[in-house]
Amino acid sequence: MRELSERFMKDLLNPEGILHPILSSVKTDQTLMLTIRNDFINVYYRGGNILEVKEFKKRKTYGCSFDKSYNKTGREMPTMPATINNQDDAKEWVVALPVLKSIMNESLSVFSKDEREFQQLVARENNFSSISNETDYFISDIEVSESTSKACFDMIAIKWLTTKHKSGNNCRIAFIEMKYGDGALGGKTGMLKHLKDIDSLISNNENYAKMRSVIENQFYQLDKLGLLRFNKGRDFTKVSIDPKEKPEVIFILANHNPRATGLKTILSTPEITAYSESQSFDLRFFVNNFAGYGLHEKCMLNLSEFRKLL
Repeated sequence: MRELSERFMKDLLNPEGILHPILSSVKTDQTLMLTIRNDFINVYYRGGNILEVKEFKKRKTYGCSFDKSYNKTGREMPTMPATINNQDDAKEWVVALPVLKSIMNESLSVFSKDEREFQQLVARENNFSSISNETDYFISDIEVSESTSKACFDMIAIKWLTTKHKSGNNCRIAFIEMKYGDGALGGKTGMLKHLKDIDSLISNNENYAKMRSVIENQFYQLDKLGLLRFNKGRDFTKVSIDPKEKPEVIFILANHNPRATGLKTILSTPEITAYSESQSFDLRFFVNNFAGYGLHEKCMLNLSEFRKLL
């Protein structure tokens, strides 16, 4: 279950809480994204893990770390406490963030992770930007691994139509896969592999029910932390995913080369066609409205509609 304890939430939310400086920093810096895990949070920068904060329940403290794989050039690291016992410890991490960003920038200039960087951009556009209240999807998590089915998802979202923000009922799950450039469309991590993994997860009723609960809880806690921007109706309490509604599986194909023929070939295969007719989920392809990554229902095309564009 990916959720934070009551104590963890209080330490983030309460102005006197020992983790509050970290939450404040994320909320005032749009290059950062906080994601909720099982008793820990990841703070992402350009799609990479710049800060992990894990709760040690027995010790009533928090462990902190930076993903040192983003320091491939071996730059000198700032001094930061390995545990957070008070607000001063948290503030040391906040002060160190600009230096850690610089270290990551240097690494990513050589070892780029474009797909992950654009995932975070999609999340920001739809969760906490000036147009997030106008879109129909909210990203609850990125870089998700589902242990039982071994499925991995770039993004998991809640489809919540703007016209229905008065209450949180009748929402749907959307599994989103981003492919950056045509080189990522095929192979071991290509489009067909993703569809097979999704189908495996959804076909297991118990695992899929757990996934729905996880997504609802994540949305609830992200909202409580002030990391989602939308207008609430008077009847709103929390979102609820309708188990009778089929999920959507959405491909976001960033920077496809219109001269390339690989995508058309892949989408013409019998396997992809069969998944487009699946009884388990609705297959959709995102086509942006002029420019940007605001996710609207009208921007989601089925396979037949998308093929016509090619």
